[in-house]
Amino acid sequence: MERIDFSGEIKIRLLAEDKEISVNIKDISVSGVRIIIAGRIVKVGAPLEIKMYVNERHIRCKGRIAWVFPLRPSLGNISIFDVGIEFTEVSPEDAVFLKELIARQSKERWK
Repeated sequence: MERIDFSGEIKIRLLAEDKEISVNIKDISVSGVRIIIAGRIVKVGAPLEIKMYVNERHIRCKGRIAWVFPLRPSLGNISIFDVGIEFTEVSPEDAVFLKELIARQSKERWK
């Protein structure tokens, strides 16, 4: 699955906690995003709702935590995690938008 580096912020809401948090995107694909989460532990399989703003388009979808990889502790020994989120529900229009964005970015990268 083609991925592109993507810097930005998204909001996720873990359904078990019903609390929205902002996290940073590291990369994105049609099937999901890789994010960095600091100061909290998330469990593989946990369902969540996602709000993101990608190239002037608001996307709301659902997903689940696919994997979690601990990174080094940062200031004050706050744990930082590299987290993969798999999209589970994306509108057909948003899926086409993401596919076209990724194809366009990939093509520009190889020019």
